[in-house]
This record gives sequence, structure tokens and C-alpha cells, in this order.
Amino acid sequence: GIPLDVKTTMAGLQGLKDIKFLVNADFAPVFTEGYTYITSIVSINNPSRLTLNIGDLWLTAGQEGFTEDVKIGYSVVYNLRLVPGDNIVTSVVGFQSDSPLATTFTEALNVRAVMLNLWANSTATTNPALNAGLASLRSGVLLPKELKTASPPAYSDVWTIKVLPTTVDDGLVEVSTVFSSPYYMDMTVEGTCTPETCGFSPYPPIGRLYDSIGDYMDFLKFPEDIAYSAKNNGSTPLTFKMSLQNDPLATRSRIENVVATSTAKGSIPLEVFWGPKVRLPNLPRIFYPSWSDNVFYPHRLSLKTGTDFPMIMDWVNKHIPPPAVVPPPVVPTTVPSPVVNPSPVVVSPTPVVVSPTPIVAPAA
Repeated sequence: GIPLDVKTTMAGLQGLKDIKFLVNADFAPVFTEGYTYITSIVSINNPSRLTLNIGDLWLTAGQEGFTEDVKIGYSVVYNLRLVPGDNIVTSVVGFQSDSPLATTFTEALNVRAVMLNLWANSTATTNPALNAGLASLRSGVLLPKELKTASPPAYSDVWTIKVLPTTVDDGLVEVSTVFSSPYYMDMTVEGTCTPETCGFSPYPPIGRLYDSIGDYMDFLKFPEDIAYSAKNNGSTPLTFKMSLQNDPLATRSRIENVVATSTAKGSIPLEVFWGPKVRLPNLPRIFYPSWSDNVFYPHRLSLKTGTDFPMIMDWVNKHIPPPAVVPPPVVPTTVPSPVVNPSPVVVSPTPVVVSPTPIVAPAA
């Protein structure tokens, strides 16, 4: 256990009074549980020279005050180990989604920064002596509006695509970029979130291409098995396969426009919509953040293309048939019928029969 009678031990716990919010990792309502979980990266300073192995630290969370009647839920830091200096750790805040106090809390977060108060009770840790030392703890962490802060991007804003000789048949292209950790700590990606693996329906994991006039098509799809590790402050170059999609908006003329843009400029605008499955140290569960490009950049990504990119039309010609040519409707020619003028009817006069006047003999 932790020797609480040592002054440096209590000094080491003083950093719990001032927890600094760094970045939000996940805001996840779990409808099957009726709970919402906020996973954040925070900094806790240990001003002493002693390393404190605290274990799981459970604190009560509230918005106003430090009493049970304002309790929203709880906050937990798993397997907490405080070394001298600043410690970057993962904190999870959980609360009942339909709780009136929790609703007030989340509504406030949408419009302003909110101070989340934290305090300990008799079950804060598995160490009764440590719990006694934490009994007077009154702490808080200032959460920014909408939990938004500037953080390191999860990937570069420059990507590269390569069309392969086999693309015409399997629809797979090679895509390369450089990944990093946006969480100020080591992390691993263990695949792409899908309704089957995550239990909910995320936005389709796609790459959206733009043509020269700003029209778009959801033309590239992330693989489900993408996996890599990224070190804090490090970079991980990665090449992986993405599949071409027969998107309703991917008309032949639009694809031809994209190919022409790539030939002229050597790149095309790209947007990414992706939810990976992420694992962080000391966090017992995988979480599913939104890593769309607008989370990290105010501008669209650049997808660099090479001389092989026009080969994408081979796949298009095979899988997206040209629109059927509809012949113009046949308009019948109207030929006026000949007008037959009737012959005039000549009415023969009825012959008048004049009977001769009888000759009467004179009277004798």
C-alpha cells in the first residue's frame, strides 16, 4: 500500500486538485446500457519525488458543488500511476443518459465551458488508507465548449494513391499517408468500425473525391482490417488497400473530370470520413472516435496522383457502363389527306305535263 504517513506521499496527491483537460477522445452514448461515456486525455501533476501506484481511481462527478444531490455520475482513471511531474492519463466520465442533471450538463457543454467537479468517497480506491487520505479531496477539470481543443492530427493532410495493374479486376488501389497519435500517448488502431463490429451504424468509412467544379463522389472505401501502432510524438508511414466504390454520384463524366484534374495538377481534393477502433494504454475497452478530416484540418486533404491514375478508367469501363443512348422519339409526319370536293348536284326540273284542253263541240 501507499505509506500515507509520509509527507511526500500526501504532497504527491495534491496534483489531483488541479486536473487539466487536454483532448476529448470519445463521446459515446451506449443505448443498450442507458449510459453515456466521455473518454478524455487529461494531465495530472505529481509535485513530489515519489511515484504513487494508486490503481483504479474512482471519483464522484458533479457540475455544481460537491454533494450527492448534484451528482451527475462518476469519473475513473484506470491503473493510475503517478510519477514525479506531469502524467498524461485517460479519464472516463460516465452518467445515465436520461438523468435530468446529466441532461443539464450536456446542454451546458454545447454552449460554454463547464467545470466538472470531482470528489472522493470511501470506495475511491481499493486501499482503505489511501481513501482516508483522499476523503477531503475537492477537485475539478474545466471542460471546453463542445469538448473541442486543438490536438495533434491523426494523419497527414497529404495522401497518395496508386492504381495497380490488378485494379481493373479487383477494384483495389494502394493508398499511403503518415499516421500519428492525437492523444499525447501511444495508441493502436485495430480496424475500422462497422455496424457489425461496433454495434451501431457509423458514417460509411470512405474517401470522397472532388472534381474541378466542386462536385464529389464517395469513391474510396477504407478496409475493415487496417491496423497500426503510433507512438506519442512519433509518426507511422502506412500503405494500405482501399476499394473503389460504384457510387451513384460517380458518373463517368465526373470520373473523367477527376482524371483530367489529376493529370493537370498532380493531385485532387480528398475528404475522409472514418471511424477506427482505437485502444489506449490502461483503458480496458476499445473506443470508436470520429476521425473525419474536418476534426483535424480546416481544409480538404490533398490526394497525390501519378501517371498510373488514368488507369482507373479501365475499372470504370468494366464496372460502370456508359449511359444507354436513348434514340429521340419518332415524331410521325402529318400528311394532310386530300380534300375531295363533291360534284355539284344538278337538279333536273320536274317535267310539267300539260293536258290539252278538250275540244267541246258547239251546241246544236
